[in-house]
Amino acid sequence: MTDNDIKTRDLKILLVEDDGFLQSTISDYLCTRGMEVRTASNGKEAISQLLASPFDLILTDIIMPEMDGIELLKYVRKRMQDLPVIIITSSDDINHSIEALRFQANDYILKPIPMEELATRIALTFMKAEAIKREKLQQFRMVEKVMENDKRVEETFLRSIRSFINAIEARDRYTKGHSIRVSGLVDKLLKTLGINSYLASDIVLAAQLHDIGKMGVSDTILNKHAGLSLDEFHIMKTHPEVGYFILKPILSEEGLKGILHHHERWDGEGYPMNLSGREIPLGARIINLADSYDAMVSDRNYGRAFNVDQALSEIESCAGAQFDPDLVPAFVEVVRENHRRGAVLSAGTPAIRVVEA
Repeated sequence: MTDNDIKTRDLKILLVEDDGFLQSTISDYLCTRGMEVRTASNGKEAISQLLASPFDLILTDIIMPEMDGIELLKYVRKRMQDLPVIIITSSDDINHSIEALRFQANDYILKPIPMEELATRIALTFMKAEAIKREKLQQFRMVEKVMENDKRVEETFLRSIRSFINAIEARDRYTKGHSIRVSGLVDKLLKTLGINSYLASDIVLAAQLHDIGKMGVSDTILNKHAGLSLDEFHIMKTHPEVGYFILKPILSEEGLKGILHHHERWDGEGYPMNLSGREIPLGARIINLADSYDAMVSDRNYGRAFNVDQALSEIESCAGAQFDPDLVPAFVEVVRENHRRGAVLSAGTPAIRVVEA
């Protein structure tokens, strides 16, 4: 028994050849080498065989009735990318052979076919195909490992986010749950607007972290019962920029814009950059709506909460001044629908896009 016999024994071959004598000759020879051979007389019959049973390799003529070998090869490459295909051709059909190679035939062999050479070509083709499969499997496993590592990084990142949120809200009992409620409203509004891309994930994440810059504001200012002085208010107004610089190494640009600009106003009277209208990033406009609403319906150290109707009436009256007038109707509907259902507004964990340092 030769090395080729060992390599090709038990291979399941689909032989596609319309010449009955040649079909029988090749089939008988390959069977003596321990291969299992199924036959077809054209491409259509071959496809029926392929759909019914798996094969290790296809050996096909080019010139055949109904469907030729090139069309069969195109079919196989669209649906069975890794299945090896060897073309059988005559010297007169060399241009067809070149075309077959262009469509990723693994090899071709000229008629009349030397049987020993055919066995060798089958063994080599199969060995190459198996090597490619092993390489792809190795690459897939490497990708899996990278994904596992990415998942661990993401989980660590999310735990850090929760820690940031807890740290902020622990300093001000009136804001406990505020970031989660705001991100929940933002998430629902994005879905209502039909925004379900990475952009939506970035905006929801920014909503969870929009107040992280308050870590740079003293407890005295955060928990002050009376109104803030001009100096104190100036310090409070720095929290979007502080949050931006804290998170700049790790958040996407869209997420950072949402944090930096969530106190801008549609009329240009907001901060920190006095942007107006559509100059304000979409995420920031959406977070501003949710943040303002939640502040209105929450008891604060400087005032009692509005009820839902009062808060929504205020939101509607400020459309075109503080808020994007195109977003207000959808936001109001989201709040009313969730209020009718008694739903707890909390966002799911967004898909994280961490910016490489």
